[in-house]
Amino acid sequence: MRTFFTKRLAMLAAAAVVALPAGAATAQSNYPAKPIYIVSSFPPGSISDTLSRVVGEKMGRDLGQSVVVENKPGANGAVGAIYVARAKPDGYTLLMGTNSINAINPSLFKQLNYAPEKDFAPIGMVAEIPAVLVARKGYASGDLAATLADARKRGATMSIATGTATAQVAAAMLGKKAGVKVLNVPYRGEPLGLTDLLGGQVDLMILNLPVAYSYIKNGQIKGLAILADKRAPALPDLPSISESLPGFSIPTGWNALFAPAGTPPAIVQKLAASLAQALKQDDVRKQIEAAPGTMVSFLAPDALTARVEADTRQWAEMIRAAGIEPQ
Repeated sequence: MRTFFTKRLAMLAAAAVVALPAGAATAQSNYPAKPIYIVSSFPPGSISDTLSRVVGEKMGRDLGQSVVVENKPGANGAVGAIYVARAKPDGYTLLMGTNSINAINPSLFKQLNYAPEKDFAPIGMVAEIPAVLVARKGYASGDLAATLADARKRGATMSIATGTATAQVAAAMLGKKAGVKVLNVPYRGEPLGLTDLLGGQVDLMILNLPVAYSYIKNGQIKGLAILADKRAPALPDLPSISESLPGFSIPTGWNALFAPAGTPPAIVQKLAASLAQALKQDDVRKQIEAAPGTMVSFLAPDALTARVEADTRQWAEMIRAAGIEPQ
């Protein structure tokens, strides 16, 4: 009898070893044990890059490890997204996602090579950022309504620079809603398009408000409309686009942290708690909101999941309505 129980206990012990991979629990409890990388899918100087650096620095102090930002721009953010989607799900490679990367791209590309709803584990929203329609200096003598009326009268084609998927969809929708001819001129990021706008190579551009703000204020470009259903506190005198085109607006953009799918829940929760704590700090909020129009807006993993799902449906409907064919 003793031999039977001895063998039985040995079998149970062996099964327990199989059920608990060696070092897994220790690795999670010791996380992080090395530097963490946040991938920004847009160039240095972009909102995504800036937010990554601000929250990364504070989270690094909280977690006891350095947080390094890597820029991997291209294909409306898909280059960086694919890189993170294929990374080891251990919490050391994160994505500074956006509404373009995580909610719009699936409806814009036939072969995206990543699936936002399957490839990422939401950590938390960082900030919301409205977009603004601007014109090169000397292009628009009046407000948006007058500019559109003039383009219709002349049968002119308005060239619109776009550096994000949000801007690409908004440009197509603007042309259809306003009854004007629009030529989308895509760039790998907003800074590159802005350079050409300032140089007069394109007529208009759709930018994140924080990027455009100083150029509007000093008169280098002209603000025509906030692409939302209400005005932005940062530029209270600039009309919303719905004031010129009733019923037309673009959902507010956002940035949020994601980990590769399969990242242990304990690590996701630890990162979410660190991000939430960072965004509560006055110095972090001041740094983020120093970019006019940027609003700190934390959402926990479950709430962020729901937001991504809702935005994905809404953008898909808008893309179909604009007649945009997936590339």
